[in-house]
This record gives sequence, structure tokens and C-alpha cells, in this order.
Amino acid sequence: MTDVTDVTEFELSQETNLTERSLPDTSGQVILQVGEQQFRTSKATLEGCGKLHAMVSDRWRSGELSDNIFFLDADPGVFNHVMRFLRHGVYPLCYTMASGHDYALYTAIYNLADFLVIDELAGWLRDQKYLHAIKIHTSARIEEGEDDLSGIKDSNIKIQYHPTWRIVKKYVCPRGIAVHYGNPRACGRACLAAQGDEEDEYEDCPVLSTLCVTEKVVFDQNSCTSTDNDAEPRRLYY
Repeated sequence: MTDVTDVTEFELSQETNLTERSLPDTSGQVILQVGEQQFRTSKATLEGCGKLHAMVSDRWRSGELSDNIFFLDADPGVFNHVMRFLRHGVYPLCYTMASGHDYALYTAIYNLADFLVIDELAGWLRDQKYLHAIKIHTSARIEEGEDDLSGIKDSNIKIQYHPTWRIVKKYVCPRGIAVHYGNPRACGRACLAAQGDEEDEYEDCPVLSTLCVTEKVVFDQNSCTSTDNDAEPRRLYY
């Protein structure tokens, strides 16, 4: 059984009259040499980028496109985001919990998308719609005491701890009973008899108070997907 990929590469390698043909049918491949990296794609995918499709077609018809390779002087790391959009309609989300959004990368992708006249992608970046793809829910609580605050949490949750010591007045039982410490209502008649006419006794006690601030990152997948419902589904194999 002959491998389909081998057959396709064999067909593309045959000598043809380049001056009489445009881009190959959807069964053909085009190789984009972007910087030092190659991207294999198809006519159907390139149709999502009218300018790039036109440039490749012109080179093909003029016979300047050898071995189906078209050179584009661009950053391959940036172009990879453009190709992902052309192939799957997925907008680039350049975000980490540690650093936040990578605005420099967004700018580079926008400049390339604008140059290639990919209006939908360029508009999404220009309007900073990537900000809607990430939501951060913040909550805060105060924990009293020296209890262990460690635990297991999901990877999209970050908790910051802000401990501080403060001085509070603690009730002292007249009979020195430890379980009555800090709770005058725990004392009964015997404690009151031992206290006599003396005032209630309190002492300064340091207490650890910890402000726990929780940030939960919520990803809205729909915000990163093209809403072009009129577009035909892209073929992923040929």
C-alpha cells in the first residue's frame, strides 16, 4: 500500500510548466520558508490570507516559485500564531500567571497580521479582545492564629499571604484554669468566689492575623475562537 504523503510529495516534485499553472489544487502543498523555519500548508489554508495567497500565486505563475517554496522574511515564532489562526480560527493568547499578558508579542503578531491583511485577526488584536479571554476573580479572608495554611489547590489559583501580629486583651481566670482563658463566660461560681471584689483581669496577648488574598484565573475559551460562522470548515488532510 502506497503512503498518501509519499504520493503527494512525488506529484509535487514532477516537472510542470510553471508559467501556465497557478497554485495547485487543494490536494497540493505549499512550503512557506519563514526565517529559518518551514511551514507546510495548502491552498485552502492560504485563502484565509488574501495577500499571502496572491503573492504566492503571482510567484507561481511567473515561474519564480521553485520546489513550491515561498520565502517570507518574518519571525517564525510570530508567524506560527498567524498560521494557527488560518488553520483553526484560534486567536493567540499569550498569557501566563507569572507574567500576565505578553504585549510585545501581541504587537508583533498584530503588525504581521496587518501586513498580510488578515483583518479579523488584526482587529481582534487591535481591540485588545484578549483581555476578555482571561478573567481574574479575587477574594480575601482573614485567618486568626498560627494554624497551618498549606494545602493543595488547582493550578489556576494563586493565594498570597500577608501575616501580621497584633495585641489583643485576653481574660485570665481567677483560679488560673487554662480552658477558661480568654472566655469569662466559662467561669462559674467558684471562679467568681475566688475573684471576690477584684476587677476582671486581662493580659496582653500577641495574635497572628493573616490576610489571605485568593486570585482565581478563569479562561473563556469562546473568546479565543473565531466567530466567522460563514467560513467553510478547513480540511486538515489532503
